Amino acid sequence: MPDRQLLLLRHAKAVTGEGMQDFDRPLAPRGERAAQTMGRYMAEHGLAPDLVLCSPARRTSQTWEIAARELPPADVRHVGALYDFGDGGALLEVIRQHGGTARRLLLVTHNPAAQHLALDLAGSGDPAQRRQMLEKYPTAGLAVLSHDGCWHGLAQGSCRLDAFARPRDLG
Repeated sequence: MPDRQLLLLRHAKAVTGEGMQDFDRPLAPRGERAAQTMGRYMAEHGLAPDLVLCSPARRTSQTWEIAARELPPADVRHVGALYDFGDGGALLEVIRQHGGTARRLLLVTHNPAAQHLALDLAGSGDPAQRRQMLEKYPTAGLAVLSHDGCWHGLAQGSCRLDAFARPRDLG
């Protein structure tokens, strides 16, 4: 097994409410089902995280709360910098600052930052899954990346893409 695994989970499908602040949007029923599906996938594939860093937005928190029902307890921290829609640079800094000694680290966050970071870090792995990730990183999409070394050593191309799971592929 590699030294570390990084899991990047995009929040599940949220409602689009008029007059509602983006930060406060809850999950739609479809999103609730997808979050449960992804939690089950993680459990079935031995991907229980040691540490969860979660955006404090309502939809990301709900995504993790639902997925977590399928997994053993983990240390969870809400980090404001994960409420990011940029190029993934802020997410990388969060990993470096908060990853600590976690062997398997899960970020529950937003797009396009999750997609950019996953593509930037994945220097090897299944080309077909990389293409899928490039085409679309759907709500509740999960990238699983392996990294040999500490979190401070994360850099462009330093990870292997082990899996890219999408709810629609899991039934």
